[in-house]
This record gives sequence, C-alpha cells and structure tokens, in this order.
Amino acid sequence: MTEKNFTGLVYDNIFPRSIGKESKKIYFHDSNDLIRNSRKEEIKKFAKKTNLLFFFISLAFLMFILINLLKISLNKFDLNQIYPKTDISRGEILDRNGEVLATSIKTKDLYINSRNILDKGKLSMKLKEIFPNKESLPKLNKKKYFLFKKYLSIDEINKLKKIGDPGIVFQTSEKRIYPQHNIFSHLTGFKIDKLKSKLENNFDSTLSLGKDLKLTVDLKVQNIVRDELIKGLEIYNAKSALSIVMNVKNGEILSMVSLPDFDPNFPKTIQDFTENNLVTEARYEMGSTLKMFNAALAFELKSNLIRKNFDISQGYQLTNKNTISDSHINLDKINFDQAFVHSSNIASIKIIEEIGIEKQKELFKNIGLIDNPNVNGLNVVSNKGPRIWNDTYSKSMSYGYGISLSPISLVSSFATLVNGGKIVTPNIIKTKLNGNKKKVLSNETSKQINILLEKVVKNGTGKTAAVAGLKLGGKTGTSKKVENGQYSEKKVITSFIGVFPIEDPNFLTFVLFDEPQRNTGLSLESFGSNTAAPTFSKIVSKISPILIQNNYFKYSRNESR
Repeated sequence: MTEKNFTGLVYDNIFPRSIGKESKKIYFHDSNDLIRNSRKEEIKKFAKKTNLLFFFISLAFLMFILINLLKISLNKFDLNQIYPKTDISRGEILDRNGEVLATSIKTKDLYINSRNILDKGKLSMKLKEIFPNKESLPKLNKKKYFLFKKYLSIDEINKLKKIGDPGIVFQTSEKRIYPQHNIFSHLTGFKIDKLKSKLENNFDSTLSLGKDLKLTVDLKVQNIVRDELIKGLEIYNAKSALSIVMNVKNGEILSMVSLPDFDPNFPKTIQDFTENNLVTEARYEMGSTLKMFNAALAFELKSNLIRKNFDISQGYQLTNKNTISDSHINLDKINFDQAFVHSSNIASIKIIEEIGIEKQKELFKNIGLIDNPNVNGLNVVSNKGPRIWNDTYSKSMSYGYGISLSPISLVSSFATLVNGGKIVTPNIIKTKLNGNKKKVLSNETSKQINILLEKVVKNGTGKTAAVAGLKLGGKTGTSKKVENGQYSEKKVITSFIGVFPIEDPNFLTFVLFDEPQRNTGLSLESFGSNTAAPTFSKIVSKISPILIQNNYFKYSRNESR
C-alpha cells in the first residue's frame, strides 16, 4: 500500500516522523572496520612517541644518577659550591731570621648531611660524647647540610670515623696558628674566619695572596725582653709594662713588647685591655727623659748655659699653687752636667726659661715630638701637646709634664739625639730602606748628648742600669699620673731609656712601668732608677751579646775596654 504525504513524496508503508532534539545518535555499521582501524593506528603512533619520550627522560635521569654515584665513589663531589675556599695558602709572618711567627695549616672541618644519617638518635648521642663542651647541638631531623665544628683534632677525627655514619662529612680547610703564642701577639694580631687585627688585618691584601711578611724583630731578643719585663711586672706589682729595642741608625725595631698580652691562637679568651699595644696605642707624660731635649737645645745653640751654675736651694714657683723642688738632690748649687746627672727639675726650668719658648717649639717640631709617627702596619695614637704653648706649659715640658707622647714617638725622637742628629722612621717591616736621612742636629750636639748620658749611668740616677763590660748611657724618668684632675702622689709612671755602645750608639732600649706599687730596694717609693733601670740592665746584659754576634752593628771590642 502506498500513500502520498504532504510533500508529495511516496514511501512504502511508512510516513517518517520529524527528527527532534530528543532523537538518538545513529551509528552506522562499517563492515570492513576502516574507521576503527584508522583510529587504532593513530593511537599506536601516539603511544610510540610517548614511550620514546619517557624512555629518553628515564635514560637521562639514570645517567644523572650514575654520574653522581661515580663522583661520590671517587670522592670528587664538590661541596665547596656551598662552602667555597681558596687554594691559595695565606702567607706567613716571619721574624728577621726567618723564624715563623704566624702560619696556616691544613685541617678538617665537620659537616653534617642530615639526608644521609642512618640513625639520628645514635649520632646525636655520639656527638655529645665527642664534643661535651659544645654548648648546643643543632637538630639533626632537618634535611639540610651544615657546618658542625671547625678545626677538628686528630683524636676527634678518629672518633668520628669510628661512628661510620654516612651523614658525617669531613671538609679540608685552613687554620691560622701562631707558634710563638703570646710573644708577638701585639704585632701579628690574629685571624679567625673574617675577624682580623693588627698586621694580620693591615697587611691582609698581601698575606691573602700567599705572600710572606718579613719583620725586623728578632725572636731571641723579643723572648728575652718579654721574660725580663714579666719578672719586673711581678716584682714591682705594676699595672702594665712595655719595652722597645730599636736600631737608632735605620729605625728598625728589634723588639716590641707590651704587657699584659694574649695568645692569638685563642682570640675568644682575650681579656679587656690586653689587646692594646701600649707601645703605639697609649701615651704618657714621660717625665725626666724629656730633659735631654733641653740639653740638646743648649748644645745646638752653643749657649753659655753649659758653663753656668744653677741655684736649686729655694725651689721654683711655677704657678700660684705649684712650687717645684729638687728634694732628692742634696746640693744647693749644681752645674750644667749635674743638672742632668742628678735630674734636676729646677735647673731644667731655668735652662728653657733662658732659651725661650720659640726655640723649644722649633726643636720639638724638627725632632718629631709634635708630629705623630707612622709605623707601617701598626696603629699609632696621636701625641697630645698643649693647646696654648705658653710660659707655664713650656717650663712644665722642660721636665716632662704638659705633653703626652706614645712610647714609639719618644723612642724615635730620642734616636735622633744620639745617632748624629738624623731623623729616623720607626719600622717593623723588613725592607731595603735605611730610613730618613734628614739631619736636624749637628754631630757635635749628638756627641755631647751621649757623653752626658754616659755620666748619668756612671755617676747619677741611672747607676742601676749599668751592664758589666758594656759602655752605655741613658736617662731615668718618673712622672706622676693624673687622677680626678690632679696629679697623684701615689700613682706614677717610671721609665728608663738607654743607648749602647755609647761611643757610637747603634741600639736604644726603652723600659716603662705603669703604676709600680713596690720594689725590693731600700726605698719604699717607685722611681725610674729602682724599677725601669734595673730591668733595662737585665735586658741589655742578655741581648747585647746576640746583637754583637749577629753583627747588627759594627762594634769595636778595643774601644769598649
């Protein structure tokens, strides 16, 4: 049966319904599976590409693991990427004869790799046993790599190896050591990690490049000076002490000792004030040692003062409240030489009173007592003179008050008095330079000063500085310390400065005690004559044979007889 629909199309038996939104999708049957096979091919191609990609990724990861395992097995894993170090060993600091004062040694540091620890509890317990003094142990449960302890001892390394934990890692490092311990502490200073002081700091650029630093000091001389100074410090119960040995011809420093000192191997144990080098970093009113500059003025000016007598019986009224006396001199009148041999304050004032302020100023400037000396590698404190150089201050300075000097400044200026009048620059670094050749005093003035210094030791306040078989000269110094704005009657600075051999001085030795409290002599008071001078004698008696033997100066045995 056929029917005609509204469109005019003829279908057999069926009038199809209109297709709406709810009709289902119609799938056609592909008897040959062409479409299906095509899709399978596409999937296979994609799978091959994916597998190949994963294969290369896995291969690269495997190669990475193998390479690192190889590095570890050959101990070439570069931990220094985290903790960098230089292959250049720090330069050594040496004395004039090549003796080592500071050097670096290879050592081991302990690092902990928390990721590799087998038993954190056991390792923590073992570390406490090996390092009982370590204040606190870091937690090992955090996955990190960290420094546990620097500079391991051999015993510590052996104990750590016995633990056998892969979390323990040893790193090679460099430690700065000072074989002479305290003996040169105020010269070398110290270096620990990034912290440095004194020569270690001021010559860091040289030392860090592996270049050695050779000093002018002599280990044997330094050791003798320090030993005798320690004995004096104990005998006189002084607050501190210092000494310098210098070549007056070229300014080379053979010894520089400041007490108390410290051990640079253990910088964390340094006590308050012990790190200051008193030779360069402190200043003092030097007392009677400055009187020799008055004598130099009189000789240089060819003044009639050298033939004059001085009345010291009545004292000298310096200010309304201050009368100067020479109670230690049992004479009413003294001549020019006696003024220095017996160390007269009154005669010193009268000498400078006649010479005048301007000549005094000129000498102090020319000889270096106003300017601040420069010692290569060391910090030097500024000298402190009067703000107004008036009549009172001028007279005070004539016998050692009113001006504060660093010991290195006094020594370098005094060297000019005795070496023929030539300015010298104090030097601690061994060089080929022979110092400043500028001449500020005549040879005759210098010769007369040395004759006067010898008389002080033979017949005056410096008798206790004498050394058997050696001609020398020198000058004592005693000055009261300022306390609460007033000069103390109990606290003093005592010193002695001497040169030898006196017929042609080559070496100067200076000794100073700060606040000596007692002595073993007859007097209960402390002066330069019964504290610093005897110590000077003990030092020079031991170092002079070394200096002669090493030919540090030309010495005629015939002239010394």
